[in-house]
Amino acid sequence: MELEEIKITPKAHNESFKFGGHNLNFRVVDFWIWNQSNLIENRNRGILAEFIVRQALEITTPTRLEWDSFDLLTDKGVKIEVKSAAYIQSWKQRKYSNISFDISKTKSLLLDNKYSTECSRQSNIYIFCLLHHQEQQSIDPLNLEQWTFYIVPTEVLEANFPIQKTISLSTLERISMCKCNFGQLKENFELIMENSAKQNF
Repeated sequence: MELEEIKITPKAHNESFKFGGHNLNFRVVDFWIWNQSNLIENRNRGILAEFIVRQALEITTPTRLEWDSFDLLTDKGVKIEVKSAAYIQSWKQRKYSNISFDISKTKSLLLDNKYSTECSRQSNIYIFCLLHHQEQQSIDPLNLEQWTFYIVPTEVLEANFPIQKTISLSTLERISMCKCNFGQLKENFELIMENSAKQNF
């Protein structure tokens, strides 16, 4: 038996759960609230960072694909890897978290649902998202003024860190082509991609 990939359509917040042919009194938005209200937690924060970058760059892909080889794809075909980190976690802490980002190479999922034998960095560019706020009482991942973004073309990582699996904030500050806020992200991203395209011709 061979099943095709399911094409996901966006859910509406007011869609109800059903049983016995009837709508029940809880909706998909209730599931979202129950499941994803903790936006500081590592996994949810990572997905939130992807969404924030998607919104900033005005990417039109309607839903997220969990198992893809990269996180976002622009309308011009640019593959983006999004990484996030934060000083404050949702658990008890004795000190702020040390900031580092994963840049390890991964295997890609092939068309036959098997993984490639070799590992690589599969995006064209990385966007590192730091939730930089350091006051627990006022931290709010929805306040985009609390985020800082770093843009690094994958070729820069390949040239400087071909086998390294993580990158520290201090190193990122040194090699990043751009450090910016949410409002500056789209303009800087497009400028970096334009310059990169010129260098490759």
